[in-house]
This record gives sequence, C-alpha cells and structure tokens, in this order.
Amino acid sequence: MFFLPSDAKFIGEVYMRLINKHRFILTKVLFIVFFAGFFANMQLKITAQEQLDTKSIDAEYDSDELLEFRISVNVDIVSLYASVVDKKNLFVSGLVQNQFRLLENGVEQKIEYFTQEDVPISMGLVLDLSNSMSGIVKQVNQSVLAFLEAGKPSDEFFLVGFGENVYVLHEYTSNIDKIRDALDHIQLTSGTHLYDAIYLSVGKAHAGSMPKKALVVITDGADRGSYYNLKALTAAIQESEVQVYCIGIDSGGYSGISTDVLKRISDETGGKAFFLRNMSALPGIVDEIAKDLRGQYGIGYSSSNTERNDMYRTIKIELTGKETNGMKVRHRSGYIAREKQR
Repeated sequence: MFFLPSDAKFIGEVYMRLINKHRFILTKVLFIVFFAGFFANMQLKITAQEQLDTKSIDAEYDSDELLEFRISVNVDIVSLYASVVDKKNLFVSGLVQNQFRLLENGVEQKIEYFTQEDVPISMGLVLDLSNSMSGIVKQVNQSVLAFLEAGKPSDEFFLVGFGENVYVLHEYTSNIDKIRDALDHIQLTSGTHLYDAIYLSVGKAHAGSMPKKALVVITDGADRGSYYNLKALTAAIQESEVQVYCIGIDSGGYSGISTDVLKRISDETGGKAFFLRNMSALPGIVDEIAKDLRGQYGIGYSSSNTERNDMYRTIKIELTGKETNGMKVRHRSGYIAREKQR
C-alpha cells in the first residue's frame, strides 16, 4: 500500500492514537520484529560462514595466487597415531594402554582413548613432475597404484603434481582406476615447488572426511621457487593432524635431494622419510608405508593445561615395561593450542 504526502497528517494522528491506546501491544510487536530480524541476521552470517568453510582448492595454483589457510587443533581432545617397531624394525601390535606413557611439555597426561584399529584414511599422493623424473616416472606410477591397492575400499585419496606450479590432478576419490587414468596423462615440466605442494596438500588432506590423514610425497630434488618457505610449511604441518611420508629419490637430477628437509617434515608429523638410489627399492618402501599406516595405535587425551595461548606444545610417548625394551615409538612431535573455535 502507498500513501500520498497529503495523507501524512492523518496517518500521524492515527499513529498517536494507536500509541496512546495500545502502547503495550505495540511494544510487544516491536519486540518480536526486532528479535526476528536479529535471528535472521544471525542465520545469514552462519550461512555465509558455512559457504566460506566449504571452499575447495582450485584445480591449479600459480605461485602468485596461492591461498592462505589455517589448520587448528581444538585441544578439548588431542588425538594422534603412534607406530611401534622392534629392534629389527618390524611393526609391533598387541600392546595395551598401560604400556604407553604420554607427556605434554614434560607433564604426564591421562590417556583417555586408546585403540589399534585399521581405520579409513584420507590420503594425498604428491608427485614431483619435474623433467628430471622422466626416467623413473613409470616406476613411480606403478608403485603409487600398488600402494592404493593395498588400502581399504573405504579409503579416499587425491592426486597432486608439482613442478613450476602445483596441480590437483584428481580430486578425492575411492576409485583407483580414476587415479590410474590421471597418472597416464601427467606431463612433466620445469621447476620444483615442493614446499607449495606439501603446504597445500596438507590442508586438503586435513579437510578429508576419514579419521586418519596422510600424505605420501615422492620427489627427486630440492625445492626451487616456492611461494611458501620452510618456516611457513613447518608451521602448517605443526597445526595439522596429517602424517607426511617423504620418499627422496636420487635420480641424478639437477638439484639433489634435501634429505634434512624431508626428514624434518616427516618427523614433525609422525611420518617417516625414505631415501633411495636404486628404484628396485621403491615397491618395498611403499609397502612399508602402507603397513605403518595400517598398524598404528590411536591415542587421545585431554590436556591438563587448559590455557589456549596459541603456543606450541611438545608431545612425547614412552613405552613402559620390560617387554617393550628395545622398541621404538614414532608419533607427531606436538601441536599448537589454538583458542577453541566457536
């Protein structure tokens, strides 16, 4: 309904009468309208946030267009996976909770969750596509497929390649044939943006739907030209629950393998770094990674330190009892206690 200016005086008189006669009713109406608008606005904000949270990584990244992300661990429950091996480097199963002692920043914590269960994995396969890989790419692809075939049908995995850019060669899938097809169509390029590839793949793996998250990185060279430096990459992996396994291949490439860097990345996350000169060793390495991921102990605890100060906290797990003598345990080295997200 529309009113003309000449009706303004009449409308004002009616409005004043309404206020005088029905002040209480009008107040209630205004109260309801206000809060209806308030909650509608809240819903819009929530919807907008959900849209932001569900943004996916583009299929290709140029170094000048890399997207920032933050991975946070809300520390009500800190969860991690631990691998145990004996003196012969064979995986040890069948240990029980009271054989594990967990310390955070040197303070013993109560383990509240403990299991050894082969759970589904959200997995990223990160492959070096630099030209120096040309002589070994076929063997690498065969080993990648064998690794996937050793997994569970419920696993999900994605494929990333890197050279002078970072490429998502295939999004999450549980269909190995789709990964096989993507591998058949890869093209080699120049450059080795190793740090960028791991940085972005950690975020993608962390966003996976399965309880365990992991990356397998295969490269024959040192980083050259990444947007992110090693410090930024280290910060990203410290904030994630993603285990990173690195395979460094001495293929006689241009830049050589950064053994210290690959080992540091793996150690931070509870993964492991492998180095080889003979490609005949690659199938055995990927088989060891598969067994490692399948035989881990899942551990969870509530930190006795309730302060959320964005500080890094170290985690150390010790094995107890004479029967564990000579055994070694591997796990991620710590986490950043971010303020709890609302």
